[in-house]
Amino acid sequence: PAPGPGAPSNRPPWVMDDTFAQKFDPSKTTTSVKVQPLPTAAPPAPSYVPNPAPAPAPPAAPSPAFNPSPAPFTPAPFPPVARGVAQRAERFAASNRTPMCGACNNIIRGPFLVALGRSWHPEEFNCHYCHTSLADVSFVEEQNSVYCENCYREFFAPTCARCNSKIMGEVMHALRQTWHTTCFVCAACGKPFGNSLFHMEDGEPYCEKDYIALFSTKCHGCDFPVEAGDKFIEALGHTWHDTCFVCAVCHMNLEGQPFYSKKDKPLCKKHAHAINV
Repeated sequence: PAPGPGAPSNRPPWVMDDTFAQKFDPSKTTTSVKVQPLPTAAPPAPSYVPNPAPAPAPPAAPSPAFNPSPAPFTPAPFPPVARGVAQRAERFAASNRTPMCGACNNIIRGPFLVALGRSWHPEEFNCHYCHTSLADVSFVEEQNSVYCENCYREFFAPTCARCNSKIMGEVMHALRQTWHTTCFVCAACGKPFGNSLFHMEDGEPYCEKDYIALFSTKCHGCDFPVEAGDKFIEALGHTWHDTCFVCAVCHMNLEGQPFYSKKDKPLCKKHAHAINV
């Protein structure tokens, strides 16, 4: 008897399906190629502990036999390094020291590297993105992962506001922008500011010396700048500190007093006709 409409058929698919031969034609091949797109930023770094403590080992059973195995090797404390500064791993030959690898957390029984205050199997110290070996080349640490200089430059390095090139190494942050330390300079003398004070005038930075020389108002009496908050007097076509506006002969303060002038110098009433001024 013929099977009902809802019953499963026992007939093979190449009989029931008219397109079966086209789907599985041996002359046809299907290849899927997955191309990894180039990211605009490096992939997020996995969780990482700078110096993870190894799991505590269970207490060894008491034994009268002497255990000659050496103590695990602990690298020296790692000094902090400024962001973007390239570093190099240090190679160590195989010895009786048994460091723990920072990548696989296993004991290293052979040559090893020391970097970032930790020890590594040489074959496991690689760029986090392109997986290039960093055993004998410079690397940069970023977001708790290590990158070759090329990957760091492409994904992380900031751009200098002056020369528009990538900054590898120390970065100067100023005026809400990033600069090479050698590119953030005084607009007058061209010297880098470093950590020194600078002043802005018409959108340009100036060192304190050039800013005072070019833009500050100087007291006609002492030749020092009249700074914000200083009390000053405008007289004889010049600006004076209130304490500098004095008689050129007796040095009496003339603020609020009648005065005379001779050779561009203020004089009190008593010395108004002095000869030697």
